[in-house]
Amino acid sequence: MFKETTKLQRMIAAAVAVVVGFYLMVIAPQQAMGTLKLALHAVMGRLIPFDPDFYTAVPILGTTFAIWMILIAFGGALLIVLASQIYKGSLNARAAGIGVTGIAGVAGMTMFIPWMVLIVSDYSQGPVAGISPPDANVTLTPPVLWIMAIGLLGYFTFLLADKDSLKNKFFKVVVYTYIGVVAGMVFMNAQHGVRYFEFIPEYLNGDANLHRHDNPYGNQFTNLDYYDALALTTVSQLQMDSIKADEAIDIVHKDKTVESMIVKKSTPTYNPNTIALFLGGYGNYIASYLMVFMLPFVFLRRRWAYNTLLMATLLSAVATYWNYFVRGSFEWVIGGTMSAVLLVFLLLPIFKQFLVEDTDETKA
Repeated sequence: MFKETTKLQRMIAAAVAVVVGFYLMVIAPQQAMGTLKLALHAVMGRLIPFDPDFYTAVPILGTTFAIWMILIAFGGALLIVLASQIYKGSLNARAAGIGVTGIAGVAGMTMFIPWMVLIVSDYSQGPVAGISPPDANVTLTPPVLWIMAIGLLGYFTFLLADKDSLKNKFFKVVVYTYIGVVAGMVFMNAQHGVRYFEFIPEYLNGDANLHRHDNPYGNQFTNLDYYDALALTTVSQLQMDSIKADEAIDIVHKDKTVESMIVKKSTPTYNPNTIALFLGGYGNYIASYLMVFMLPFVFLRRRWAYNTLLMATLLSAVATYWNYFVRGSFEWVIGGTMSAVLLVFLLLPIFKQFLVEDTDETKA
């Protein structure tokens, strides 16, 4: 029944395609760019001078926001192009609409989080001293929140514009919503992983030797062998410059506990953070994008897309839990658990029937 539509449903879906398409192509990129500029001003002016581990947010946000803006703008143009096909009842065109608006929904979510972390959050109480509180007039609703809201409007319009039963539509809403939510959470875990994988303290010291390929302090794969990865999150640049190799200092963790630790090491020691952050960062980026890009194809119930979605979900669960065991931060538990629950959802017949055509494994 999900292939059958009424004329009214097709008219509504086509109209939504035009309106949402124009919004995504013309208005949403401006809102994303405005949010990015404000976030960058906040991180460069208020946070980096006192807490250097924020400096990687600048290239990361610049890159990821740019990717989202390009995808959103082209997606908006595609929606307008496909509007007539959606009106004619093309299932492929409707699936493409789900994919485009799914991208917009996840993009809006992942661009909203940096606003909360970099602009709204108050770090003035530590653990790194000197950071000023956010401006008193800062708003909790950045422009990108509209990208998520309007993207979801289109997403559910295309998903539900058919003659399927109310029961089936309910289960589709549950599983397709959860795929999008997990894709967004996995992307945010990736942002966190890449931020610390790329973090090299000496980048802020003006050391020209960092550009040499034989300098282990300036390489993402080797620099953490010379530093305690967790201590870096609570050490200011001024402290980092004054600390001597193999010198134990008192570190105040983010939970306000104090521990005597060696932050700089004179000889390298294999650091498990490197592989954990690499997979939890770049691996989760790929997993998140695969989850979103598979949406139109699992809507068409393609087995290869379903298997790809399973693969991405399994990898994200393993990589995210891996970071929890290495780094101990609870946010990795949240992300890993959400991915694990999604994996269960994908395997349950009650949801699987809406993602892949043949549920009989012997015919796979």
